[in-house]
Amino acid sequence: MHILSGPNRDEFLAVPQLIRFDYSAGRDGQEPTLLIKGSTLLIKYIVLGARMQLAFASCEGRLLYALRVFDDENDGGILWSVAERQEELDAIRGLAQAQPMVAFLFNEIAVNVAWNDYPPIETAERLINLSQGSSLGDVDHRAVKGKAAKLLDKLGSSDGANVDWMILEIGGKNDWKPIRNHFITAAANSSLIDVFDQDEGNQQEQIGIWLTDSLHPSGAYHSPQRPYKKNETRELTDILLSYDYGATLVESKTLSILARERLPSRPKLQRDVSSHIDKAFKQLRGGIRKLKEGEEITDRDGKVLSITRDKPAHAIVLIPDLDLIEDPQKYGLEFIKSFMAETGGFPHLLDISELLRVVQAAEMMAARGETTTPMMAFDYYLIERAKKAANAGTLCIEVLLRFVEE
Repeated sequence: MHILSGPNRDEFLAVPQLIRFDYSAGRDGQEPTLLIKGSTLLIKYIVLGARMQLAFASCEGRLLYALRVFDDENDGGILWSVAERQEELDAIRGLAQAQPMVAFLFNEIAVNVAWNDYPPIETAERLINLSQGSSLGDVDHRAVKGKAAKLLDKLGSSDGANVDWMILEIGGKNDWKPIRNHFITAAANSSLIDVFDQDEGNQQEQIGIWLTDSLHPSGAYHSPQRPYKKNETRELTDILLSYDYGATLVESKTLSILARERLPSRPKLQRDVSSHIDKAFKQLRGGIRKLKEGEEITDRDGKVLSITRDKPAHAIVLIPDLDLIEDPQKYGLEFIKSFMAETGGFPHLLDISELLRVVQAAEMMAARGETTTPMMAFDYYLIERAKKAANAGTLCIEVLLRFVEE
């Protein structure tokens, strides 16, 4: 397991996807260390052996480096950074001088979920020269944005050879080692995150628990139950939160990747996620209706839960990646109005990174207030976010909270 440094952890919690080099203490001294932060969906492609390229280029006197992951057949997403600290250059020079490299994978909430060793590459004189001539320090991203975007576009359209980039093929490994992480919830339950868990739906639900459990002293309820038939119960929703001013229901819909014989293309995933979203909102309508009807709700051990039922509820559909939504206008203003008229609640469509932003915003707002609790701030922020979605004409939005100091 790799423990992120303070600056790296702050960045990994703030940026949805990126890479960073570090020069960390290993088994035989300092070693080049590649830290990869991405969505759980992207991580699954990596651990299943998707093709990857590690690339380096000079950009406005700085060293730009990128990881291209071919998660869509011959196309690929790109994660990138500009070197800012000496340990980054030391790691890249070590890599260029044929030192072995170790890589660590981090999910949306900056939890290290897997690692692997990489053998030394041949000594790369060009990479040594690139690293030696590069400036360090905090990057003015506005100053380098234009040039970096052009370089990244060239990398994205290259077939492995590019005059601006030095490119190394590093993918195709399917022997990644799992790192299993346990979180003890407010109810003293153990919540496990394991990227290799064949129950991929449970994987995403556990991340949701990790994110929301600390919002309220009673925590988040995983898989609350409602009466179904005699001596039988059925799940109300995947995750439930409740406090004096309302309830929040979360229906998590993931995509099966590990069980497939062949890695699916992006269009295939888009088709799959669309049907999942429709089903999830239908389930949330039913869940809110059951709450309003006064049905007894219990945890999985049969303990009756105290749920606020007479206030507007939040209904969250949690998916792996908002970019997979084919038609954002399908969840536009008419959909929002219809859902609210039918349930009296607020619909939301979030991926894990966006849920993290919502929770972070709530925690920051609560920290600045004297009487505001994290759950109150979470409730308020979701309402304000719903207003922005209505103004934007779609639930498929990303929102960042910034405080303006007077």
